[in-house]
Amino acid sequence: MTAKVEIYTWSTCPFCIRAMALLDRKQVEYTEYCIDGDREARAKMTQRANGKSSLPQIFINDRHVGGCDDLHELEYQGMLDPLLKDTAA
Repeated sequence: MTAKVEIYTWSTCPFCIRAMALLDRKQVEYTEYCIDGDREARAKMTQRANGKSSLPQIFINDRHVGGCDDLHELEYQGMLDPLLKDTAA
């Protein structure tokens, strides 16, 4: 079983596109929540992300890992693959 990956996006956000491209290259299945103009969804995301309201916001197994730069930093440090293989929720 693989990790549960969720990403909150805005359809024209270049950082969102870049984060999803990394996940796609790694062949990771993820759930995308495109929240264009949806204030309630953004408020829910902000609450889940400990007050962070920028996009994207990424969660792996319900753990907030941050945004695009954070995701790429995890990849650079070799810490993303272990997170993606961790099936503990």
